[in-house]
Amino acid sequence: MAVLLGGYSCSDDYPDDYLTEAQIRRMIEEALRQNNEELEPKFTKWEILPYTVLEEHWEWNPDAGRYQAIYDLPELTDFIYEEGAVLGYVFIGQQGVDEVQKLLPFLFTYAETDENGNIIGTYTETISFDVQYAPNGNSTVAFFIQASDLVRADGYLVDYNFRIVLVW
Repeated sequence: MAVLLGGYSCSDDYPDDYLTEAQIRRMIEEALRQNNEELEPKFTKWEILPYTVLEEHWEWNPDAGRYQAIYDLPELTDFIYEEGAVLGYVFIGQQGVDEVQKLLPFLFTYAETDENGNIIGTYTETISFDVQYAPNGNSTVAFFIQASDLVRADGYLVDYNFRIVLVW
């Protein structure tokens, strides 16, 4: 038994059909290196762009039943549009008090009540965005507010702070 154990311990550590941890790491590193060589630029980058939509800048679009505000987004390149990511956030609440950052689209359901406080209905508000790439540098970002009942209600409009994050 001792001879058998001694002979086995002097043989290769791994059979031919197993890869060592070092071999696996080299394979992963090589695959990542090749992948990064195919991408432009070589490393992940991002840019954070703040937008403030004031109450008076919201425009009603009767065809879509929503409010919209459209801004230039010259930072959006073809590469970012096709190979990167565009993330949108909205800040809800009062800065420094109860503010939270929400990923877009953000949905919130409101209750409508009668004079006695009884719920008589609900509607959901969606705050969202989209981006439109234009090769001539005239790319845009559009922010939207839409209620589930598609009703125009200018009295409920407020200023919103948004954040667009471009990742490439």
